[in-house]
Amino acid sequence: MTTLFTAVGVGTAQAAPLAHDDFEDGNAAGWVTTGGTWIVTRENTRVLRQSSLSAGALARTGQPGWRDYNVTATVTPDSFNGMPGFTGVAARVSSSSSYYALVLRPDETLALVRTVNGTTNTLAATRLAVSEDTPYTLTLQVTGQRLTGRVNGTQLTASDGFLSTGLAGLVTRWTTASFDNVSVDTN
Repeated sequence: MTTLFTAVGVGTAQAAPLAHDDFEDGNAAGWVTTGGTWIVTRENTRVLRQSSLSAGALARTGQPGWRDYNVTATVTPDSFNGMPGFTGVAARVSSSSSYYALVLRPDETLALVRTVNGTTNTLAATRLAVSEDTPYTLTLQVTGQRLTGRVNGTQLTASDGFLSTGLAGLVTRWTTASFDNVSVDTN
């Protein structure tokens, strides 16, 4: 279930939650999908699964004016159809073909990418063992021009000012994957 709310309180400063969805309600209400085949299905728990090896698939949620935030999700690559395939989390999504993303690739790579008008450029990359049917917790933080990606203790950073606002998302390219425990928080 996508939940959008504002938190007000006193005490220790914490990130304000913008959205959360664990799909346990059995639907993807609040998500807009483009490309691929998206369905909420039950694996160990309910997940949002993209089951097509299509050229590009994107699920997005949130507000177009979101600027500085973190998007975190458990991402399980189910099947890669080779390079340049990938799956991951996206931020500052302005359309189905323009966004930043932290992605897992089948060539054992974790990458921060910028996709604009369908053309993807790698901003930073590092080696990371990537296996099908293995869950990874990915976090992409966007703050001003700084992009920070984290997974399993590995961190990547890049600076890029091309996209300044947009929604949070889940993305696949030539890959099927399952997504769970999505959260979007201010940073």
